[in-house]
Amino acid sequence: MRNFIFLVCLGLILALAACSEEEKEAENEDTTPTPVEVEAVKTGDFVVEKKVYGQTAPGKQMPIMLEQPGEVKTLNVKNGDTVNKDDTLATIKTPMGDDTKKAPMDGVVAQLQVKEGSFQSNEDPLLMIVDLDTLNIHYAVTAKARDLFTIDKEMTVYIDEESYKATVTSIDTVPNETGQYALQLELDNEDEAILPGVPAKVLLADKKVKDTKIVPTEAVITEGDEQFVFVVRDDYVERITVDVKETQSEKTAVEAELKKDDQVVVNGHYTLTDQAKVAIQKEGK
Repeated sequence: MRNFIFLVCLGLILALAACSEEEKEAENEDTTPTPVEVEAVKTGDFVVEKKVYGQTAPGKQMPIMLEQPGEVKTLNVKNGDTVNKDDTLATIKTPMGDDTKKAPMDGVVAQLQVKEGSFQSNEDPLLMIVDLDTLNIHYAVTAKARDLFTIDKEMTVYIDEESYKATVTSIDTVPNETGQYALQLELDNEDEAILPGVPAKVLLADKKVKDTKIVPTEAVITEGDEQFVFVVRDDYVERITVDVKETQSEKTAVEAELKKDDQVVVNGHYTLTDQAKVAIQKEGK
């Protein structure tokens, strides 16, 4: 009987110990902070930018045409050569005699597709002389975007992530067949660092939300019809509902009970719940 009582007591002790360990583990799990990254809330005017893409083109180009078709007798240039006005480009043997073609202006040789001894018609250009010291940038924009351009206005354009200053030189008053308006900017390219035919981006200030809270776009979470952010307060997060006014890829303007420099969670927030414990980590940790 004593042995039986001893075994029963031992079993109860072991069971209580196991329960205690499970409670400790559960308590530890509940208090283990979730690592998160944060960014500060900003305040001020929020400008919505509209991106417009165009393409660069030579500021001036001139085709070299033949009066009569003939054989290319001599060819003095190749594509990419820089020539001066009156330099000899080629000599064409025609039924009426040799026709010597000279450069009508300073520039660069382009679109040359013939060789010595080949036949050249008088319907297509022998080559093009292009002036790359000045580039034109051609855009086609909506009527709303057109109103954001004015003649002689200096604007910033972005080409291969580099910024340049360009001036508006032409704005069409009649839309094309697609309903868009053609306009042109002029860009100084004296060092010829920019090639024709490359994309050129302009950022336009389309809208402005005045005196608003600005948070990183990645901080805003959407669940059904509700949008919210998590704000860190004393190592715990508080779920704050936000009313999104305008948004861009990186920043979003919101109306919410937020203060300037409040820390909103931007990474690690999708597993959080209200009042969860967190540990702020540096970016990349």
